Amino acid sequence: MNGYIIALLVFLGWIALVYVLHRSKWLEKHNMSLMGPAIMWRTRKGRELVDRIASKERFWSFYGKLALWICAGSMLAIMVLLLWEATLVSRIKEPPSPELILGIPGVNPIIPVGYGILALAVAIAVHELSHGVMTRLGKMKVLSLGLLFLVFPIGAFVEPDEKQLKETTRRKRSKVFAAGPASNIIVALLFLGLFSSVMMSSLEPVREGVLTVGVVDGSPAEVAGIKPNCVIVSVGGVQVLDTTDFDTRSSPSPGSLVTVDYYYKNELKSAELVDGVVVAFVADDFAAHASGMRAGMVFVSLNDTQIRNQAVLDDTMASLHAGQTANVTVMSYNTSSDEFEINASIDTVTLSDKWDYYDQYNSGKNKDSYRGVAFLGGGFLNLGFDASNVTVYSSVLSHPFAHMSNPDDFTRSWLRLVALPFLDLAPIRSPVTDLYEPSGSLAWMPDTPFWLLTNSFYWIFWINLMVGLTNVLPMVPLDGGYIFRDAFDYILSRISKGLSKEKREVWAGQVTTILALFVFGLILWQIVGPAFNSL
Repeated sequence: MNGYIIALLVFLGWIALVYVLHRSKWLEKHNMSLMGPAIMWRTRKGRELVDRIASKERFWSFYGKLALWICAGSMLAIMVLLLWEATLVSRIKEPPSPELILGIPGVNPIIPVGYGILALAVAIAVHELSHGVMTRLGKMKVLSLGLLFLVFPIGAFVEPDEKQLKETTRRKRSKVFAAGPASNIIVALLFLGLFSSVMMSSLEPVREGVLTVGVVDGSPAEVAGIKPNCVIVSVGGVQVLDTTDFDTRSSPSPGSLVTVDYYYKNELKSAELVDGVVVAFVADDFAAHASGMRAGMVFVSLNDTQIRNQAVLDDTMASLHAGQTANVTVMSYNTSSDEFEINASIDTVTLSDKWDYYDQYNSGKNKDSYRGVAFLGGGFLNLGFDASNVTVYSSVLSHPFAHMSNPDDFTRSWLRLVALPFLDLAPIRSPVTDLYEPSGSLAWMPDTPFWLLTNSFYWIFWINLMVGLTNVLPMVPLDGGYIFRDAFDYILSRISKGLSKEKREVWAGQVTTILALFVFGLILWQIVGPAFNSL
């Protein structure tokens, strides 16, 4: 049955249950009330726990100040990110699906249900408990604690005395609002440390070889059934230990068959495929594309030189110049014979100018020395594999901020961490998990609990970061909206001392509303903007 139909049936069943419970007065008897289709459960239990935690006044007073700075920095960062994303909308052809907008486990396809519910529960508990502790630190009452249910628990809350919260000082009120998102961000960083520095750092490869992080579509490797995340251990009977062995290997006869031994999901397999350098991609209107070459074809010879590996191709190109026509031999897949054959329609290639290519595709790195340099205008990979050392995943995720030299590197590192679910690398699962095993102090852990714990740590990081950054947006009723309103009111009190309190509050409210509409517009633009690109 279609997932949307199942979700609709579950929701309708929930509505029916809520109706029956409401009509029978069962909700009232158990301190529950309705908020639309959701059930809100209130209790006074837990207030003693909040009081005990808040009793460490010196610590929490310092934490409240820290929380304000964390929220201020995060608010600035998320606004810069939204503005930057708005400039990219013109390049996006398809808008994100509605499910991707909602960060609800089971609805959003990239958030796994189990890990998502666990992480969301942690995020909500941390967020609301922090609000409650800061409320008590400010000598304000916590009326109740509670949960919000919509089929399953979707939220928690600590209910302060709204009158006292409104009448207290700006500083105390801002600390209450800042504590929640700041705590989410701190928890996110702590669990990122556990994920990277503890769990991922303990991994070592199960076996030596090179990893196929990508396989060219239509290449001999793909036709032979080799997939990404295979570990190549030998080619033509010669052992391959790392990318140096793989990249420097010389094909004895480009275009002939070679045996590749590899592991996939811990199973040793063999495949016969056409040997040689494979066309990975071609740029429109440049030499390779104009000659008829396409991704997946095998480069056999150029200018009557056999292309035994990438180094030979580079050396051959260095002996030619832009505008020169050279003989070329390539093989392409024949669907009728189910094998790769010499493509007789491609026998020459007129070489492009490297400067022209970079001027069009990478102008920031273009050089005058590229003028007149022969260029094919394409990419090429040995055997059609994008190969890396087996440690590529573990090393990147255990040291996500290594080798940073500028703010752009730092931003890319963060975006790469957050994008793991979109890259199908979170939760980490087979075949990636088959590549590694825990070592050192965690060598005693069986694989299953190790990866359950590792993935839990990642999703607690991810959900807490999303909850924290979302809540610092300067939009009422989000925490960031109230923080911004109080901050703007404070600024007005300093620069316009003649304004009455009531006038300042009106101005602060109006500016906050305008900013909230602007932020909402930025978010909405990312959803609807791509639709205009296809018109």
